[in-house]
Amino acid sequence: MWRQKCLTDKIRVLAVAALILLSLIIGCRSGTGDRKTIGVVGPFTGDGATYGASMRRGIELAVAGRADINLVLEDTKLDPKEGVNAIQKLVARDKVQVVLGAAASGVTLAMAPVAEKDHVVLFSSISTSDDLKGAGDFIFRNVPRNEIQGTTAAEFIMHELHRERAAILRKNDAYGTNLSESFRQRYGALGGSVVFDEAYNPGENDFRATVTKIKMSHPDVIYVPGNYQEVAVFLVQSKEGGLVGPFVGGDGSYSPILVDIAGTAAEGTYYTMMSVQHNDYYDRFLAAFRDKYHQDPDIYDAYAFEAGKLLLQAIDSAGYDASKIRDYLYGHSFKESLTGPLTFDRMGEVDRRYGIVQVRNGAFVFLENDND
Repeated sequence: MWRQKCLTDKIRVLAVAALILLSLIIGCRSGTGDRKTIGVVGPFTGDGATYGASMRRGIELAVAGRADINLVLEDTKLDPKEGVNAIQKLVARDKVQVVLGAAASGVTLAMAPVAEKDHVVLFSSISTSDDLKGAGDFIFRNVPRNEIQGTTAAEFIMHELHRERAAILRKNDAYGTNLSESFRQRYGALGGSVVFDEAYNPGENDFRATVTKIKMSHPDVIYVPGNYQEVAVFLVQSKEGGLVGPFVGGDGSYSPILVDIAGTAAEGTYYTMMSVQHNDYYDRFLAAFRDKYHQDPDIYDAYAFEAGKLLLQAIDSAGYDASKIRDYLYGHSFKESLTGPLTFDRMGEVDRRYGIVQVRNGAFVFLENDND
């Protein structure tokens, strides 16, 4: 009898322990327990992997030391379908309230309806497409949109480079289309003429015929809004084909791989890029980044870090609830950021400008006064 009672007691203890463990697992997964889950959706492999690497470094630094925060990473491979699968998985499996992502505007645009339908905050630190403006009440980003970026490129070309005949070679996606449209509009208003305008498909690796056609249009500047893989190949083949710049691109070309592929063909090329102020906020970030990763950050590292800090402040202040986080982001003025005080407008947008970087000795260098 005594042995039977002991066995019964042990079974009861094990059953209670199992229930406690199950509740802890559910609590961690859903974010309703002590730990809150932030989904991170980006291209961690394949094309665009350098964007994903920056996102990961930035967000991991932002949450360093926070035992209550759980990061769950999902790889998009820069594919919109993979992005949709990723956010659906995070919502259904992990019950996330917040997702950082994605890289590439087309992927984020594909994810936005899911976030809006399921009432999950989707926050991008990279995507710049104009089409994201007004994509939903739960969609935010801390990067300025392409309209501002294309305008910045046009003004730089006219006011600083003094070039009045532009050829446009744009990537055939939301990113390339947005940039070329805003560039064309502002460039024309400033008195410039577009003498060539053509799109290339993602993954293109033979621009030789295009280089010949561009040369025949006699431009004095080439505007190339696209991502680093194709732009790097275009620069190499332009040099081989005798096409003379200057060449100006967008932030999608900002990657060390551009220089790795293009080599000396990248020297002297220009790109619009989100900028930072060297204020106390950035200096603290820079010191922490160097200490953790033993290297200098790029701009995407910085913006992913800032995004993480903004989301953490919203979670800590409003609670782990997407609607409350959304309302906090809309209604709060952040005293510190990479560019000073920061607020989100009613569309989840920020009022920020772009700077200009140039490739010099194999590195991206901000032009003087553009990042102050």
